[in-house]
Amino acid sequence: MYQARDVLFFTFFLIGCSRVSAQSINVGTASESILNTNQLFSGNGAAPANPVLPTDPMSGQKGTPARDASIDTSDLLRGGDTLIIRLTGVPTQDQGIFEVKIDESGKISMPHIGSLMAANTTTVELKKLIETTYLKEEIFTNPNVTVDLKEQRFVDVTGEVRMPQRVPYTKDLTALGAVAACGGFTDFANRRRVRLTQGGVTQEFNAKEIQADQGRDIRLKPNDKIQVDRSIF
Repeated sequence: MYQARDVLFFTFFLIGCSRVSAQSINVGTASESILNTNQLFSGNGAAPANPVLPTDPMSGQKGTPARDASIDTSDLLRGGDTLIIRLTGVPTQDQGIFEVKIDESGKISMPHIGSLMAANTTTVELKKLIETTYLKEEIFTNPNVTVDLKEQRFVDVTGEVRMPQRVPYTKDLTALGAVAACGGFTDFANRRRVRLTQGGVTQEFNAKEIQADQGRDIRLKPNDKIQVDRSIF
């Protein structure tokens, strides 16, 4: 009887060990599955969780570079603009000051590198594009470029202001600032419906409301036009 009980105990012991081993195997399999899933979405598989895009400025073709969010885009270059471009940091025979005009296709031409897209860029972006192109094409190793507009830009203010005129454009110029530069509204001005044309699109704004809340003033762009009509009352 004593021996039979020992055999029975030993049998139950073996069954218990088998269950523990099975659970260990299952846990290991699950861990491997989790590991494989994590590898799949950590960049080792076909669907990386955080893809990294190439940021090498030397890669790519000649064209408009990626725009820095901190750059003021209110004064973009356009077809017809004449630029003064200074090139230094290169052999003496290649240094110089170049007067170039942006053509109808929006491009300019520079020595050794041909055409570059200039329209819809800022002077800072165009400077970087020219320098990067010289480096990428291994023409110069340390080019230094400056880009400036040759002509002053203006905003036209006409109609019922005291001194209708072309107001020199600055990056902080606003609609009411341009009117103030013209001596302000006349007594006959319709201040509730002032017309502003930007990029060929005309809209109306209420100058009285803006005068009451300066935060609503409209930032102007080069070649904008403000027309102040006479009030019918």
